[in-house]
Amino acid sequence: MSRLTIPWPARVIIRGHPTSGRRHHLAYNAPLPASVNTTGKSIARNWASQRTIWWRSGVPEYCSKESEVLPLENIRVLSFGTGGVGPDSCKILGELGADVIKIESKDNLDFMRTIGPDINNIAGFNEANRSKRSFSVSLKTEKGRELVGKLIKIADILVENFRGGVMKSLGFDYENARKLNPEIIYVSSQGFGGGGPFSDFQAYGPMLSSASGMLSIWAQPDDPYPVGSNSPLPDHMASKHVVIAALAALDYRHRTGKGQFIDMAQTEVAASLIGEHHLDYTINKRVAKPMGNRSPYAAPHGCYACKGADEWCAIAVFTDEEWRSFCDAVGNPAWTKDPKFADLLGRLQNVDELDRMIGEWTATLEAREVMEVLQAAGVAAGVVQRATDTLADPQLEWLGAIVELDHPVAGKRLYPGVPFRLSGCPPLQSTPAPLLGQHTEEICRDLLGMSEDEIKRLIDEDVLHNPESAKGAGGSMFG
Repeated sequence: MSRLTIPWPARVIIRGHPTSGRRHHLAYNAPLPASVNTTGKSIARNWASQRTIWWRSGVPEYCSKESEVLPLENIRVLSFGTGGVGPDSCKILGELGADVIKIESKDNLDFMRTIGPDINNIAGFNEANRSKRSFSVSLKTEKGRELVGKLIKIADILVENFRGGVMKSLGFDYENARKLNPEIIYVSSQGFGGGGPFSDFQAYGPMLSSASGMLSIWAQPDDPYPVGSNSPLPDHMASKHVVIAALAALDYRHRTGKGQFIDMAQTEVAASLIGEHHLDYTINKRVAKPMGNRSPYAAPHGCYACKGADEWCAIAVFTDEEWRSFCDAVGNPAWTKDPKFADLLGRLQNVDELDRMIGEWTATLEAREVMEVLQAAGVAAGVVQRATDTLADPQLEWLGAIVELDHPVAGKRLYPGVPFRLSGCPPLQSTPAPLLGQHTEEICRDLLGMSEDEIKRLIDEDVLHNPESAKGAGGSMFG
């Protein structure tokens, strides 16, 4: 948390930045200037309205390939990650063109490789570990650690998210890594950060939703306990922060020649998602309570049952202008003309009745019909989709958001594509996740300058692993 003065007589506590650079400051909090209009339309709309997607029928002119070079081409990343945060962040760096090498071992597997019968055919692993090469090595051996040390010497970025203390026990903590490579950018992301009383605690994404305070408001008001989600949302948010921090450190190194140590607590990232609730407490002494799908700033705001079994449409109306558009879209029935619904305050005070009336209307239509009717009037509405729905979603299809990759074991499968497009460079693409040790030999040859005889000897000695020698691998994750 950080103390911040804002442009009226108050000093408040807000969340701090979830990444910290040990050697140099990467970010700081500053108050909004008093001249900023916080209620008007964002100036971002001036540029955000430009289409920034690849048309299915071809690449638009402004996205012409001015360069054949991807943004992170010639950048080498070592991924010591396990589970979600480390692998997902390095996947994005790989999609941006970096050569990402996943350091793993058949004796101490990434736990995501162990949640099924075949270590090379795990859906979650194969999703999070795309666009990487696999270097499988025994870190129990001095020779194995020596080879990894040589890779650190020629790396630009190292990302690790093992439990606190694991990298130090292996001899690859930041202090040792910077001795090998003073310009290394070292990103360390634990559940609770690299210091403090909880730094050695084990953590997983769903648990961090609880520790951060998210679950305290993630429920219906009358639920007997916090409901939350089985989705590891903090993992996915933290991985994006890793990428942002790593790119900032790359830019800093480009300008100064200096590396960075970046410490990022995943629970702090999760806490940042509810920063307005922290601010509300420090200013108004209000403790946030579960509201379900409702909002204190909008009405209607929720998911409404539609025609059919378990079919829903989400609707959000924030302004009185949007409310009038909503009324026109639904045909201006008598209840919409009731004065108590005329402004936001009245709708919030009578939200139960409002939701009931809207639910009676949505129940007569299919969810997609509700969405299309309201969107045509400029009202935010969207179908609550399942995975099968997203695969057939016309907008996602038009974006090319679902791609097919041919994995050597899993075969042809559908995956989410790269969710952004850059002008001036080739289209960003994913490659299938690697088999355990799939690239060990080529990395030894091409990057470490080892002979075929030496590589074979180390495979025979179980120092190095290729897919053949890794068959039957098992064990737990590092730490």
